Amino acid sequence: MIRPHRLFDFIRNGSTKAYTMFVKRRFKRLESNLSPFVEVKNPEYITIKERTTIRPYTWLYAIVNTGNKKNVFHPDLQIGKSCSIGRFCHITCSNKVVFEDNVFLTEGVLVTDSIHGYKDINTPIYNQPLISLGPVIIGEGTWIGNGARIVGRVKIGTGCIIATNSVVSNSIVPDHCLVSGNPARITKIYNKNLSDWEVVDLPLEKYIK
Repeated sequence: MIRPHRLFDFIRNGSTKAYTMFVKRRFKRLESNLSPFVEVKNPEYITIKERTTIRPYTWLYAIVNTGNKKNVFHPDLQIGKSCSIGRFCHITCSNKVVFEDNVFLTEGVLVTDSIHGYKDINTPIYNQPLISLGPVIIGEGTWIGNGARIVGRVKIGTGCIIATNSVVSNSIVPDHCLVSGNPARITKIYNKNLSDWEVVDLPLEKYIK
């Protein structure tokens, strides 16, 4: 007799595999199974490599249009090998967003290379042009905590930790750093001479617009 939880897993895995086969040809490249509860927009601009897990209720949006204007942007959203993206993450790309291999996002993380304009005070912000600021590059092996926000033009190095609820905007994060806060600052950095993590308090280098 099949136990109820085993039966549920069997049905869920079967539906995921069937859905992946159905949508695979629409993606630029899809090499991992994709849950039908992941919301995807314009998959032809999205690459997902092998052994990657994307949990339900995540959004993957490649943005090509804004308002009534067509083909304004040429997005390139790339998710590398063996990445893990938690539930309720929101990833939008109008320029370029790259997750290198083994990147781990916990729940409710926002990654976006765009913001809405707000120049015209007589027009609702939602109806104003989208401003593309990217690219966003997240280095291999980086871990991003619950509710963190990665916004604008951002480069995060290899093996970094972005602490829970941190905000990284238009910044460069060096390799092997722990950053936290809003705005995020470097609070630990790996010291190769000591072979240990060193407590610091350093600002992030900002991208010059």
